[in-house]
Amino acid sequence: MTDVETTAVLVAGGGPAGLAAATELAARGIGCLVIEPRPEVSHKRPRAKTSSVRTMELLRRWGLADKVRAVAPLKVEWSQRVTFCESLSGNRITDFDGAFGLTTQRDDRFPEPGQQVPQPVVEEVLRAHLATQPRAGLRLGHAVTGLTEHDDAVTVTVRDETGRPYQVRAGYVVGCDGYGGVTRDAIGARYEGKSDPRPNFNVVFRAPRLDTPLGRAVQYWTLTAATQGLMGRLDLDGTWWAIMPGITADYGAAHAAELITGLVGTPVEHELLASDPWTARVLVADRFATRRVFLAGESAHVNPPYGGHGYNTSIGDAVNIAWKLAFVLRGWAPPALLDSYEAERRGVVAETVASAAANMRALPADLAADAAAIQRVKSPEFHNLGLVLGYSYAGSPVVQPGGGAAVADVGRYTPSAEPGARLPHCWLPDGTSLYDSLGAGFTLVTPAGAAAASVLDLSERARALPVPLTVIAAPADYPWQEFLLVRPDQHIAWRAGDPAGIDLAAAVGNVTRA
Repeated sequence: MTDVETTAVLVAGGGPAGLAAATELAARGIGCLVIEPRPEVSHKRPRAKTSSVRTMELLRRWGLADKVRAVAPLKVEWSQRVTFCESLSGNRITDFDGAFGLTTQRDDRFPEPGQQVPQPVVEEVLRAHLATQPRAGLRLGHAVTGLTEHDDAVTVTVRDETGRPYQVRAGYVVGCDGYGGVTRDAIGARYEGKSDPRPNFNVVFRAPRLDTPLGRAVQYWTLTAATQGLMGRLDLDGTWWAIMPGITADYGAAHAAELITGLVGTPVEHELLASDPWTARVLVADRFATRRVFLAGESAHVNPPYGGHGYNTSIGDAVNIAWKLAFVLRGWAPPALLDSYEAERRGVVAETVASAAANMRALPADLAADAAAIQRVKSPEFHNLGLVLGYSYAGSPVVQPGGGAAVADVGRYTPSAEPGARLPHCWLPDGTSLYDSLGAGFTLVTPAGAAAASVLDLSERARALPVPLTVIAAPADYPWQEFLLVRPDQHIAWRAGDPAGIDLAAAVGNVTRA
């Protein structure tokens, strides 16, 4: 072969993880190429429907949170509730308000509330954004069919929309091609875990006249209906989704209308748009990376949808590996920094997969119409800010030793300035978020009362570093009045109480080498 295309990073798969990785790379000036088999995003199989608080604040970093909210069919103010009921036309059993971090009130703990929005809508926003980025290529209708890793690059074989194979030589590959992709096998990784034996059947249908006396909710769980499952609106124009655990593919296909009637509790005029049998899997790859290939999203882990963690965890994977690749490719860090990717993300993945698996143990058929029991058992599924915001990278080779442990309570988020934790959020006096003041590289957050001479000295030393570092002051009422070195992903890498002993060059050097 005479001409082989080259790119700094090839992203195999353009789902949420792949698009997020490319967006992060493009934001940092790194050339990348996304290879995605689907020419268009299908709205008939919406998959994830919950963008968590953490995902929304990562979208905010890219200037995309407002764009996602603008096109989301269900605005946050429309509903923040999950309702458990007999059927959609039956009696209410209990509600969970403020589910999934949905709130219309400003919250000191985070700059962005959660957002109910179908995954295809988010993908379209990210696709449109990447189309405006000169260093990002999005090749739709193409598929990665194989790869070979070398000491200095990775040769990737791609099939175009006509079936013609071609090759791309990439410095690094981020494998986001999911459960059925090739990158996991190509690096010799294998899933470990199990699949739930119960079948599941999803439907998407249009029923413009369907309404419910139960009022607005983002999810309805039907517990004593003829069909037990969960359902909700995809938009306000009559498009609905439903998940029916325990229904086989054959039975679902033959009895879809009857099953929908069972969920609603009364016959409803509808048009079936799509059906999708699936198996709930609890799987984690035994390795996430080689020297030049990194698995992210469902290439690395698959978990049940209960709690809405799979898609959101995939976005977190993508941001983690992409900023590190950018630092290595720009010469700001040695390749050893990339070793911290699996060390950091494996613990987060283990926690989220375990939480989703625990949520799956109490599906509609397993629950009695007992409000108190439902509140006790299902609260971690809908009120999970401890898991969403409270995970820590403590113990990572590029985080200052001595950081606090990871999530202690799935439902309760306790802000912490321990190394490894997400920087505690606050609103600034001018109404902006502390996160909006963070630099594109590292940020040193100084105490409000720090001596001006010390801060000036630190700022001058920061400008002399080869790595971009912004120095900002915390507001006077910020509870954590320490010197906090914050990474590009908003996690604390290092802290100190006394500026006299701060060796800024050494601190940054410790963070950028594994």
